[in-house]
Amino acid sequence: MARSPFSALSSLGPFSAILSVLREVDVRPARIAAETPFLIAFVSHDVQFAEHLATLMYRGDRPTDTPPYRAAIGTPITDATQISRANVVVIVTRDDPQLDEALRLKRALEASNVPLLMCFVQERGAPPPAQSVTSGHAVTLPLDNGALDEQTAIERLTAAIRQLKAIDDLALARHLPAFRPPVVRALIEDVAMANATYSLGSGLLQINPATGLPIAVADTVILTKNQAIMAYKIALAMGLPPDFKHVMPQIAGVIGGGLVLRQVARRMIGLIPGLGIAPKVAISFAGTFAIGEAVYRWSRSGERLTEDGLKAIYALAVERGKDLAAGLQRRCATRPTEPKAKPSPPEQAIIELPPAPSHNGAAQSY
Repeated sequence: MARSPFSALSSLGPFSAILSVLREVDVRPARIAAETPFLIAFVSHDVQFAEHLATLMYRGDRPTDTPPYRAAIGTPITDATQISRANVVVIVTRDDPQLDEALRLKRALEASNVPLLMCFVQERGAPPPAQSVTSGHAVTLPLDNGALDEQTAIERLTAAIRQLKAIDDLALARHLPAFRPPVVRALIEDVAMANATYSLGSGLLQINPATGLPIAVADTVILTKNQAIMAYKIALAMGLPPDFKHVMPQIAGVIGGGLVLRQVARRMIGLIPGLGIAPKVAISFAGTFAIGEAVYRWSRSGERLTEDGLKAIYALAVERGKDLAAGLQRRCATRPTEPKAKPSPPEQAIIELPPAPSHNGAAQSY
């Protein structure tokens, strides 16, 4: 009988404990969210231009992607059938004569509580549309001598559509490649911050010798689960096969046993009295961030980070984790003793990652 990928990996020894945690992870909600169908309709008098904007939503690092259905379309502003079935409507207007009809459609959709985005296309440097026209969600796309600045258009459209919160981020990224970089970056950031914050809370409880050991053990399990779910969500967002048992052993290999075991070993800091909470918080942030970055680069292009590459990303993330730990500790210190004082926010710093090589291939495809 053929062995499953999980049983094959478990024979490698170090992965055994990690895989026992992964087997307990419930990934069904993430898979359901990522695979829920949706439709974004770009509507305009200029149907060819609207279709071009819809096509930009399919532009990404993996040109071989073929999502299973059309999630973004361009359609005439008069096509009530297509507009009525859309989860999000993007009303595209390029000329003033088109504006009256676009605004009538806007008012009708608002009355029906349909999520919509007004999209104004105009020459760079032109006066912005009147505030009465841009009320609600609106975005302006720049033209340079009549030619669309496509990269700016992609960045602004993806950000504005995500802000509507009408479609789950995982679904947007899975079916429209233009959404993948911002969605995955936000996911990595959120989980790294959540793990760091959790580590601070559990670290404070571990100061009590009576509760320290059980909490430290539970801490490792919870952080590992969070990292596993993050890795699986990245795979979903990047359009990889949704079978958890198929993709997670591959991800475990991409992350590398060295990084995983290093994380588990360093979390033992929590079991040793007197070493402080800050190192634990910094390591939780950095380890989660490095795992997310490794999985993202592999999912995007098949790139496997070298040990030196992982160390470079990890070192940069540790420095930010230290700043985050200091900020969180200041907030905890001031809240109980000085209730009227405003807590200082965690110090933020942008992580300048080592450049990733450009690839045309894909790690996986549908």
